[in-house]
Amino acid sequence: MNDRPDPLHRYLDALFARARPSTLVELRWRVTAGMRQRFVLAGDVDGVAAIVRARAPSSDVYIGVLPRWRRHGGRAAVVGDARIAWIDLDSRNGEARLDGFAPAPHVLVRSGGPGHLHAYWRLRRSVTPMQVEWINRRLAWALGGDLSSTDAARILRPPRTVNHARAGAPVELVRVTDARAVGVRELAGALDAPSELPPSRRSASRSVRRDGLLRVAPERYVAVLTGQQVGRSRKVRCPLHEDSTPSLHVYRDPERGWYCFGCRRGGSVYDLAAAVWHIEPHGSGFVALREGLRAALQTDRHPR
Repeated sequence: MNDRPDPLHRYLDALFARARPSTLVELRWRVTAGMRQRFVLAGDVDGVAAIVRARAPSSDVYIGVLPRWRRHGGRAAVVGDARIAWIDLDSRNGEARLDGFAPAPHVLVRSGGPGHLHAYWRLRRSVTPMQVEWINRRLAWALGGDLSSTDAARILRPPRTVNHARAGAPVELVRVTDARAVGVRELAGALDAPSELPPSRRSASRSVRRDGLLRVAPERYVAVLTGQQVGRSRKVRCPLHEDSTPSLHVYRDPERGWYCFGCRRGGSVYDLAAAVWHIEPHGSGFVALREGLRAALQTDRHPR
């Protein structure tokens, strides 16, 4: 993918070469009392690599697969124009499963020990965090990957680090290919969806079948949350940035939700409400967000 032989740089370029330079790469590493966190501009690959190399000898190091638009590790901070999908495999026959799967992953990382693999696919067009999770869940279900590692805010181990939990096993780059990027339907459209998902606090991991809010028509919740009616163009002014020309597109399908071509954010009803109301969609914040949406969509009023 590039002329630099260093596996870490090749990996970082594969993940972030198409990211806007002003977005952020999240780095985390373990310390005695938990985890430390840093954010580095996506355009500063050398800066990201320097932190990874400095921390790897003594700590488990992780990188956010998708860039962040602000200095926060939660799903609400993930950019709305994702171009990478992935799975986390943890089985001895994981590599054999991938060998028989088409399209083949563009990036493959051995994450410490036999069968422990991270596979990444470059997407032809940008998609929302919710759509990335839709793809990841189908890949994980089809290939026996970890369903709990499919969330858009996922952090994974980069190459040239060490898996200290596995007796210091090295995390190694197996390959990076220049194969063409793949379409969403080409990659995951024919794959079955998981019938049950693991418990999660993240909004996009909630089953549509169990959560009526995820079935609400996007034009309805966009109108309630922005105070603007959705017309024939299906575009309104985005409330998340200065937007003189309407750039927030409202899709008909709740699974696609909404996407702003100005600030490049998008997702589900939870993503828009969290951003508009400045609520983090995790733990007690998610409970408040859900209750607020139930009240707002029933009464068309902002929750107090």
